[in-house]
Amino acid sequence: MTGRQNWQTAFLNQARIDWDAYQKTRRGMWPECHQLLFLQMASEKLAKALLVAGHSSLEAITQSHAAFVKFMHIASNNRKLQRAFSMRKSQQRAQFKSLLPLAYEIELLAPALAQRGPNPEYPWEDAAGNILTPANYPFPLVIRLRQTPQGLQLLKYIEIFLNRFEELFL
Repeated sequence: MTGRQNWQTAFLNQARIDWDAYQKTRRGMWPECHQLLFLQMASEKLAKALLVAGHSSLEAITQSHAAFVKFMHIASNNRKLQRAFSMRKSQQRAQFKSLLPLAYEIELLAPALAQRGPNPEYPWEDAAGNILTPANYPFPLVIRLRQTPQGLQLLKYIEIFLNRFEELFL
């Protein structure tokens, strides 16, 4: 195995563990911030498992949290996915394009990308000077993920991508 393949395996293994933690937080009485924290981490590492096989430098991949939207763009053109989901190319692109706003919201949950705004990990100060904590913040994203067709579809895709990564992306 090459160094990049080792990194890919490591990111994928951690993404699967983070996804498992996300699933456990949804079943229990965990705060929404913890659910979103594990979802953001799982999606970022899933993306990095794919991106590490590309042309980007390993340093750029490991030092940035902006990965999930790139992953979704790549997936929108993936022929293996097209065959696996029995979609035409145009259908697949349209489907993934409709999921990009939610993917972007998930990506922006990383504190480094949240720009002193809502994130599931650290307190932040809002425009009025109030200090807000993730544990007490009503993340609207949770509702969109659980109650909209796009949210449900995105979560389903993440699970499929993690379970069938080797088949669909290698």
